[in-house]
Amino acid sequence: MSDPELVPDIDPAELKAVLRTVNQGDLLDIAKVVFLWSPDAPSHPSEVAGVPHEEPVMTEEMRLPSGLCAVVSQDCDIRQLPDIEPYVLVCPLTEVEDKTYKEAADGMSVRYFAYPAVEDHEHMQLAADGRMIQSIEKTALLSAHVKRFECPLTAPKRTEFRAWLGRRLGRDAFPDEVVRQVVNPIERAVKRAREKDVENVFSCVIWTGLRWTPGKPYCSLVLLTDPALRAQYGVEAEQLELMLGRLRKALNHFVGKAGSDYSVVANTHDATEVSASVLLEHYELALDLDAVTL
Repeated sequence: MSDPELVPDIDPAELKAVLRTVNQGDLLDIAKVVFLWSPDAPSHPSEVAGVPHEEPVMTEEMRLPSGLCAVVSQDCDIRQLPDIEPYVLVCPLTEVEDKTYKEAADGMSVRYFAYPAVEDHEHMQLAADGRMIQSIEKTALLSAHVKRFECPLTAPKRTEFRAWLGRRLGRDAFPDEVVRQVVNPIERAVKRAREKDVENVFSCVIWTGLRWTPGKPYCSLVLLTDPALRAQYGVEAEQLELMLGRLRKALNHFVGKAGSDYSVVANTHDATEVSASVLLEHYELALDLDAVTL
């Protein structure tokens, strides 16, 4: 956008002032998203049958029931003028069912991030949908037809949102063997344990780590709990031990069912008391429960 002929009526100072007010996590009411599809191999052939096409891929509009998208660009990129960063990255806010919303709210989804109630959409359980990230021109933010909402997330939740975006696009990569014999059984075990009457315990877990060493059959699973969240959800030590017992039982079942060469031992730690050595020994494990079926 360095050519002034392209945007003769846009005042860079005005645009810069607007960009200073936009932050990661803010919401834009843009009504729709656009995706690309191949006429040679469409996901839903009946919906595009007979559509004329002359290009390798075609564009399709998808209306958003909520109309909303969340800003996922980092603040520093948003502040740049279009000659350097011409677009803002956004992802749609999707209405999800109770179970998916709860998993997302507990940080156990790499696809969805749960948002609190949004003005005029209080009847909808909305989550940022990381499966579809796309661009919108920064100059669109000057339009009176593009309604903006300040980020409804608290400061701690904005930090979680940034961490979720990082996990979505840059999770630790484990070897296929470890994913099949260790990670997948862990996800199934956690999902099974959550089905019991200890689901609120998992709402207190703020970090999950896996220790895996090549050539060693023993793996360690660590769940860090926040004492403030434990107090908020009324989770006593007895309930924490009950959850841990059920999780260990489920781990033994699903690790065995996978024919694994590994064993997994699970433990919990208070996040305010855990030693640095424990954290350094474990890789962060981004659980992906919405993709798990039991």
